[in-house]
Amino acid sequence: MAYSVRDERQSLAVSLREDLGEAEILVVQLRRDNVEQFLQLLDRIEQRFAELESDLLDLRPEFTRWGSLHSKIRGEAGRIVRVIGVAGGLEKLRQANQPAEGFWWHLDAVVAADRRRLIRRLGISFGTITAVLVVIWVLLTFVFPPDPNTVVASEAISTLQQLAFEGRWEEALAVIEDAMSRLTQPDAELLIWEGVMRGKLGQDERAAEALAEAKSLVPAGKLVAYWWSLGSVHLSVGDVDQARTAGFEAIGLDKKDAQGYFLLATVAEVTGDTVCSVDLFDETFRLAADSNPQLAVIARVRMGNLLQRPANLPLIGDDETENGNEEGGENSQQAENSDNGLPESCAGL
Repeated sequence: MAYSVRDERQSLAVSLREDLGEAEILVVQLRRDNVEQFLQLLDRIEQRFAELESDLLDLRPEFTRWGSLHSKIRGEAGRIVRVIGVAGGLEKLRQANQPAEGFWWHLDAVVAADRRRLIRRLGISFGTITAVLVVIWVLLTFVFPPDPNTVVASEAISTLQQLAFEGRWEEALAVIEDAMSRLTQPDAELLIWEGVMRGKLGQDERAAEALAEAKSLVPAGKLVAYWWSLGSVHLSVGDVDQARTAGFEAIGLDKKDAQGYFLLATVAEVTGDTVCSVDLFDETFRLAADSNPQLAVIARVRMGNLLQRPANLPLIGDDETENGNEEGGENSQQAENSDNGLPESCAGL
């Protein structure tokens, strides 16, 4: 009997090693037809460890491999979630594989948390840029007397960036209303902030009115500035899709507008498309090198930071996922990006 028990335990250990090997291969070969099998395999590995926990077997190598696999899954959560999305989404798979307690069944939450942290970091970055501009403004006040409206708007916007970072929409709207009551003439940027804040509070009609007024204050030949200003505010509050739309509007008006490319580069970074983001920051640097050297430097620094990270891995099995959505659709998207002046690496932006 003792021999039989030992033999069973050894068999479980062998099965554990085989499952680990299979999972290490599958994690880089995920497709919509094997992703559920991969998640179930992770459940089985966890169960194997639980079954062998009280034995005297030396499983340190297996625990090391298991930890490395965890790290790889967390590090590539965005890629894995995209594959799962093609297979029907995590919620559907969770319902079909109850209790689905392992963190791998909740990678959508991991991706969302990572995105929130990235947006916060970018918010701090935007805040730093704003602080530099404020310092420059303060220095200029020693030579040129400040415009009272500019002072009111600048102070309000500085406060709004912090409130937006913390998600305090109602307080932000109160700051806007107070600043506007002290202005002698309307300010386009404050109106943009008002439109976005009212949108966050569900006041869609008043939001549209504020944005329409802001747009009317911008000279016809300068509308590109309206769009990248709107996109930057949307990005500050985590509205990535609206920021992307604004970025496309900006470069649609002016394919040589460095700010528009910078905005889209930041959107690509937030959504995890590192290759596209690097290319767009590079384009920003090229366009801004002479006309806006400060923006060029910021773009080059951001690009350098991205290049230090592992490049996004392409989805293994794209033939199945992408071709299932019509090869012509991908070509159409690439053609559209080409028309917009975007590099081919941004076909999915």
